[in-house]
Amino acid sequence: MPQPLPYRYRLVFQGNSASSCYRDNRVWMGFIMRAYRRSNWLTAATLIAALSVSVADAEFTVTNVEPRLTAEALVLSGALDLGLSAKVEEALSKGIPMDVIIDISLYRERPVVWDARIQTWVLRRRISYHALSRQYLLMGHRPDAAAVESFVSLQVALTSMGSLDELSFPLSRELDSDSNYYVEVRASLDIESLPAPLRPVAYTSLAWHLSSGWTEWHVQR
Repeated sequence: MPQPLPYRYRLVFQGNSASSCYRDNRVWMGFIMRAYRRSNWLTAATLIAALSVSVADAEFTVTNVEPRLTAEALVLSGALDLGLSAKVEEALSKGIPMDVIIDISLYRERPVVWDARIQTWVLRRRISYHALSRQYLLMGHRPDAAAVESFVSLQVALTSMGSLDELSFPLSRELDSDSNYYVEVRASLDIESLPAPLRPVAYTSLAWHLSSGWTEWHVQR
């Protein structure tokens, strides 16, 4: 199994969400400091633990990617670990679908100037919960956009959602056989796809900002 290059994580926010998350943290810290000043150390400790757990549980990770080039396409295999926060799971269980965007960029290494970005692709996968059948529905996992897969377990559905099984991405031009290439991959929850009334809540809560950051992987020839 190939090892990735050192990760170059980038904190990903949409719109003004970075400042919103900062304000959200300040609200939490205000509660914590007031509890501490009142000598209610147990309340303060509980709030800190709750905030830490909610953020720690909400994590997307690109665990493995094996990219290779053919004459006409970039082929990807690998896996993403899509850990949802309690807030996102709750909304999902109430029938709100969640879209995960997988961004893929192909680069050619250059020794003197910055690396050249050759081509980009975007995958969109959607998970939803069907209350009547008590099943999780997954769309966009297969090349056939109309295909819908069903799962009884949320964890199994998320594992399937994060799998990259020999996905083929056509190349728009011929590549130089003497150059070295790598791909950058990122998975993130699409807040813009949420219902309009929920977006302000999502933008101002760390529990909704789920992103793996960018990771780099060498391309096999």
